[in-house]
Amino acid sequence: MTARILTALCISFALCGANAQTTPPAAGDAAKPAVRETPPDQKAYTEAGKITDSVKKIAALEQLKKDFPDSSYASAADSQIFTTLIQKMPEQKDRIRKAAKAMFAEAVAKDKAASKENVIVTTATRGSTAQRIADQLLTGDSFLKEAESYARKGVEALRENIWIAEQREAYARRKQKIPPQEELAKRFAETRAARVATLGRVEMKLGRTAEAQKLLEESYAVTPSNVTVAAALGEMAAKSGNDAKAMDYLISTRLSGRAPDTANQAFETLYKKSHNGALDGLEAMLDTEYHKRFPNPVKVAAYQPTEKRSGRMVLAEVFTGSGCPPCAAADVAFDAAMERYTRKDLAVVMYHVHVPRPDPMTTTETTARSKNYGVTGVPTFAIDGKKTSGGGSRDAAPGVFERFQKDLEKDLETAAEAKVKIVAGLNGGIVRVSAAVDNVKSDSKDLKVQILLVEKEIRHLGENGIRFHPMVVRAFGGEKGEGYQIEANGNATFDASFDVEAIGKDIRKQLDEYEAKGHRGETFKFSAKKDQIGRGDLAVVVFVQDDKTKHVLQAGYVDLGTPAGSRPTTEVNQ
Repeated sequence: MTARILTALCISFALCGANAQTTPPAAGDAAKPAVRETPPDQKAYTEAGKITDSVKKIAALEQLKKDFPDSSYASAADSQIFTTLIQKMPEQKDRIRKAAKAMFAEAVAKDKAASKENVIVTTATRGSTAQRIADQLLTGDSFLKEAESYARKGVEALRENIWIAEQREAYARRKQKIPPQEELAKRFAETRAARVATLGRVEMKLGRTAEAQKLLEESYAVTPSNVTVAAALGEMAAKSGNDAKAMDYLISTRLSGRAPDTANQAFETLYKKSHNGALDGLEAMLDTEYHKRFPNPVKVAAYQPTEKRSGRMVLAEVFTGSGCPPCAAADVAFDAAMERYTRKDLAVVMYHVHVPRPDPMTTTETTARSKNYGVTGVPTFAIDGKKTSGGGSRDAAPGVFERFQKDLEKDLETAAEAKVKIVAGLNGGIVRVSAAVDNVKSDSKDLKVQILLVEKEIRHLGENGIRFHPMVVRAFGGEKGEGYQIEANGNATFDASFDVEAIGKDIRKQLDEYEAKGHRGETFKFSAKKDQIGRGDLAVVVFVQDDKTKHVLQAGYVDLGTPAGSRPTTEVNQ
């Protein structure tokens, strides 16, 4: 449930950003883009969501329902009230039961109204609402009987022929192409699997092991990526003594990044059982399993330069979050890009941000960079400054790769607008960089040279299931990390010094402060704080950019991990 909500949030943030970028300016005012006024019901819902006091939040949501009874946000307000009651006021059992009953009654009324207008008698709204109620009631053990009742209602509301007919009718009403029968049947099976999973989890909590296992296995057969189902089956297998089966389920759960604590405990207990009571070698084993179970879905061949290949190194700037499910597609797509193109062709830098969940690779500077770029959601990425967004699950990576590949390869055949020559080295924990920039071909008064220290790979299993994070930006050069001004059509040499130990301490301080402050009004604890920087795994990226338009004139890259004699200067512009 949580993963689905987070995915929707990340994508919606990205879409909002895309809409903001394409809003046309007001007539006769090219300098000021038109700003769409937020509808009052949406504004009220957004403001209510910012309230941390539970009583005041519920009061604000109730007021929204009174002020805008016909708004779609009224239903969303019901759901938020229900969630707040369960999470913050679990002792108010009668109120929670009453809220659930009211939500379901409203869903039934909507179905009846829809059935009068449609040819098909529908139970769609009551079915999805019943599952949502059951999912939330499952968070505690006080409402298991009620959860079972609603979970059964959710399953019973599904009839394949009716569900598919409703889908066809909805596509026709929107004048969209109706998917093939096979695709609709697959979607129905996945919808049913989610509801069967909820019922199975309820049965498991009620101690009805045989019935729970039957339901969970039915769901897993359709959607093996469902973490809660795999975790439940793994725990059940472990309790029954089937260690091999339990380990298979629990490894999958662990590698998702969203394993519940009980599943993690069961997994570590099993591992110790076969490793003399220790966890030695655990991470190496998980590394191997990760690579085996999650091969990159983007299949690439080495880039073959055409006769038009210029001296430009393309720069890809990626804004991402390890707690953002749809960022998985972008992360994996740029992994593939770094495999296809050498560092003479492409430099990738990853700016981690706390969206939608806290990310232990985020720094104050990467957050500032996202604001400087006007990023409103992740994943967002820019090829030589041309910003776009788009993500999804890991399986969606090929589509994301195709989305930026054309621009990338076009830029490889576009003449560079500056020359960058870098001398860099690591000595005694200090990285010193000297970047000579000349032959700048731009009249802009907003040119900047950016010098970035990046860590080539960090192992951290985030909630989006990505285990290895490449080219993570650790520090920016210049005062306050804001880079260096360079004159239009000018040339200059810029020096930067990075104290690796001091940077690590500063990152730790930032993460400690963020954890103490809380994330969006909620308390949390980082699973790990990625403040330790691998000195043998560093690189430097330098680029010249118009800070106003974000257009990148040229980039350069130095790998500090190679033998000193082989990398005194950048790999491009020789």
